[in-house]
Amino acid sequence: MTKDTHTKLARTISIASAGSLILFAGLASGCSRADDAKTAVNQASRSFGTIAAGDSTATKTHSAKTYRETEALVTEFAGSESGYQEAAAITVSLAKLGQASLASSDASAAELASLHKGRVIRGMINEWLTMSAIAQAAGEFDASAELAEITNLISMRKDDVNTYTSQRTTIDTQIAELDAQIAELRSKSGDERNTAGGLELEMPRVSATKAAEIAVRVREHTLRADGYELEAIRIAGMVGQLRPGAREISLNVDKATSQIALLEESRDEAHERERASKQDARQARDAASAATSRINDAVAEYTEHRSSTVQSANNSAISMVRSSIAALRDAKDATKQVASLSKAAAQQTMAECLSRQSLGYGEAAILYNALNEAGIPGDWTSLAQTALDEQSQIKGSADEAYQAAASSLRNARIRGDEAEKIEATAVRLDQLGGVEPEPEFDDSYDEDEYIDDEIVDEESEEDFED
Repeated sequence: MTKDTHTKLARTISIASAGSLILFAGLASGCSRADDAKTAVNQASRSFGTIAAGDSTATKTHSAKTYRETEALVTEFAGSESGYQEAAAITVSLAKLGQASLASSDASAAELASLHKGRVIRGMINEWLTMSAIAQAAGEFDASAELAEITNLISMRKDDVNTYTSQRTTIDTQIAELDAQIAELRSKSGDERNTAGGLELEMPRVSATKAAEIAVRVREHTLRADGYELEAIRIAGMVGQLRPGAREISLNVDKATSQIALLEESRDEAHERERASKQDARQARDAASAATSRINDAVAEYTEHRSSTVQSANNSAISMVRSSIAALRDAKDATKQVASLSKAAAQQTMAECLSRQSLGYGEAAILYNALNEAGIPGDWTSLAQTALDEQSQIKGSADEAYQAAASSLRNARIRGDEAEKIEATAVRLDQLGGVEPEPEFDDSYDEDEYIDDEIVDEESEEDFED
C-alpha cells in the first residue's frame, strides 16, 4: 500500500467514524453502559484521527496497532441497545476494515511477487527453447544447413529486438501520458483543497446561515478533490502495472542482443566447429537439461509461493473483510444509513481482493500453458485448467461482491444533492460486477427498512466463500 493510499484510507475511516458521532450527538445516554459506549466511540474517533492526518510517522505498523487497539477499545460496547452502542459496532467494523485494507496491501504485494516470478520463468522458457534448438541443430550438423539456420535465428532475434524496442517505446509513451494525467489530477486536487481551505477560513467571520452555505461549498470542493485523488491513484495503479512490463521488455532486448552476438560468432566459426559437432550437440543438450532443471525448481518455488504466501495473504484479507461486515449486524436502527455505507465500503474491498486474486490465477494459467506449449515435461494442462477454474469461480464471487456493494449503497437511501453521486457510484460498481443496473433509480424507501442480522450473516459467511 502506498503512503497516499494509506493516508486516504485512514482519512476515510476517520470521516466515517466522525459521521457516526455526529449522527448520535443528539441521543440521550440513558444509562452508564451507553455513556461508556459514547466515551469509547469518541476516543476511537480520536485514535482514527492520528492516522488520518497524513503524518509521515503513521507507518503501516503504527496504523495496524491503532486499528487493533481501537477495535479492542469499543468491542465490548458494540450492540444494538442504544445509538452509541450501534456506533461502537460501526467503529468495530471500521477498525476491522482498516486492518483488512492493510492485509489487502500484503496480498497485493504477494500477488505482485508471484507475477514477477512467473515472468522470470517465462524468460527461462525462452532460454530452454533456444538451447533445445541449438542441440538439435548441432546433432544434425552440416555446415551449410547450420549457417542457414543461424542466419535465420539472427534475423528472428533482430526482429525480436525491433519488436521489443517498439513495444518499449509504446509503453514509455503510455507511462509518460499517464504520469502527466496523474500530475494534472493531483494539481486539480490541490487547487480544490486550497479553495476549500480558503472557504473554511471565511466561516468564523460570517453568520451561521452563510457559514452553512460555505460548508456546502467546502464539501463540494473536497469531494471533487477526493475524486481527483482517487482517479490519480487509479491511474498510478495502471502505471504500476506497466512498469514491470517495460523492464521485462528491456531484459528481452538485452537477451536478444546477446544471443545475436553469440549466433554471429557461431556463424564465423561454423566450419571450424564441424569436426567438434558431436561434442557441441552434447553440450547443448546438457545446457537444455540444466535449463529444464532450473525451470522445474523455479516452478516449484512459484507454486509454493502461490499456495502458501499468496493464498494465506488473500485469505487473511478476505477473512478480515468478512469480520468487518459481520460487525455491522448490531447497527440497524439509528445507524442504518451509516452502516449501509460502511457495509458498501467493506463489500467493495472484498470485491477488489477477490478480483486481484482472480487475476493471479489467470496469470498462473498463462504460465502453465506456456510451459505446456514449450514442450517442457510436466502436468501443465491439468494445472492450467485448475487455475482457470479457480479464476472463473473467484471472478464470479468478485462480481457478486461488487453487486452487493452497489446494493448496500442504494440501501443507505441517501437523499438530496448526494443521491445522484451515490447512484452513479452504485452504477459503476454494478458494471464492475458484470451487470447493467436498472436505468431508473428508485429514490423511495420504507422507513421500517433496516440491516437484518440474518442478511449480514448470510453475506459475510456464504456470499464471499472462496
